[in-house]
Amino acid sequence: MRRYLINNLIRAIGIAFVYTAVFLYAIIFNNPTGWLLFFFLLFLLLLDILTLLPSLKKIKVHSIEKTIYRVHQSSNIQVELFRYRPTLLPIPTLLVFLSENSATNSHYLGLYSGQRKDLAFEWRPSQRGIFQELSFVLVSTDLFRLFSKQYAVKAAGPFVVMPTLQIDVAEQLYHQLVNSMVNFTTPFGNQTFSIRNFRNYQVGDPFNLVDWKLSGKRNELIVKEYEHEAETETYFVFYGLAHEKFEELVSIYYSFIHFVEHKLSFQQTILADIPDTALKEFTMATVAPLSQECALPSYSNKKLVIFTPCKTPQLAEQLNHLEKTNELCLITFEEGALAFLWKDQISSLHKGGPIFEK
Repeated sequence: MRRYLINNLIRAIGIAFVYTAVFLYAIIFNNPTGWLLFFFLLFLLLLDILTLLPSLKKIKVHSIEKTIYRVHQSSNIQVELFRYRPTLLPIPTLLVFLSENSATNSHYLGLYSGQRKDLAFEWRPSQRGIFQELSFVLVSTDLFRLFSKQYAVKAAGPFVVMPTLQIDVAEQLYHQLVNSMVNFTTPFGNQTFSIRNFRNYQVGDPFNLVDWKLSGKRNELIVKEYEHEAETETYFVFYGLAHEKFEELVSIYYSFIHFVEHKLSFQQTILADIPDTALKEFTMATVAPLSQECALPSYSNKKLVIFTPCKTPQLAEQLNHLEKTNELCLITFEEGALAFLWKDQISSLHKGGPIFEK
């Protein structure tokens, strides 16, 4: 806003200087040419100022689609620009842009009088969360683009921004679990003879589940999935301690769940501060660090994979207790690096930065 005021002031001083010079010329020489030039320029100035009169406050911006966005990932926002009542005078030039990034997100509309316009903007969120509104800026200019004015308008949400999706890290974690924990990908419970589904072979699938007849027809390994009577025994636990690596762990956990949700059956427990109004599917967009450490649930005869940004003495004591009756794996940060702790083994996982969904 300040930049536009300064620009308008500089232009106003320049125009005042020109009009003063023409006016002095008309007075000093007192000839028809001077007065004709002065009144002609005055008419143009009044006409130009008249084109600035249409108000920007009644122009609305509405989101026309509900999309899930991700941190540091560029996505398009589809919005509709309109005015309930058309203006008497059209706006010569209307510039619309996202207030967060005006350099690459702008639309120019000529002679705009309030008609509905569908616009697309590129948005690259810098933080996760559920935002109830998003700011857009409207800038209008006069006919000769001597002056301009601007107005900030809010587009109603919600705009859901999930954590960064890191498929490479999730895949590494998955293969590390498959190699370390016996039968990690095998469904638990009493297997029935009812086939639930056929799918492509994945690393870690037992070969006795391969349907060789169907695999021969398709020229690829096809695995049979049977119905099971018992519930899953695999639990993924997010233990959100306050730590400098909290946001990074949120991204890794979200990526891992996204990667394995169609590969195996599991349950998850999220121990963190979560707003009461947050929907379950958007939990990882709103999750915040614990204000204080809490007790882990009492599991027994389960396969536990616990994600936490750091290992405190209180947490270590709880993990030692759980290890007596469960198979337990801990994923945390050791000396700033992502580490996989299984029994007495510690494996560091290479993290090459955020790689979005393939």
